[in-house]
Amino acid sequence: MKPLSLLLLTMLAVGLWGCASRPLSDSEFRGFCYTSIGRKASCDTLTICNEYDTDVLSAKHATREDCTKGCDTVYNRQYVPNEFDGCSPTVLMAYNWCRKYCNTNYP
Repeated sequence: MKPLSLLLLTMLAVGLWGCASRPLSDSEFRGFCYTSIGRKASCDTLTICNEYDTDVLSAKHATREDCTKGCDTVYNRQYVPNEFDGCSPTVLMAYNWCRKYCNTNYP
């Protein structure tokens, strides 16, 4: 039983090491964001993601909080128009990638 416990602990440590926070690049943000879809494949991910890219990622922020406020602003602007068209999951996913960008690029 001990070898199994040791193996599981080792796998957990390696898994956590692989998840170390490194800054998410602009191009990684675009790649992850552009390729996701909501309930409908017709969601315009380029427009949704480019708004985050232009308004948040392209701006320099003094703090992580400033950056995440930018994500919040874009999300609030996009959510209502996409609430009932099946694209709200895409808007939420873009928001989550924006927050990840802020959390990994601003200590």
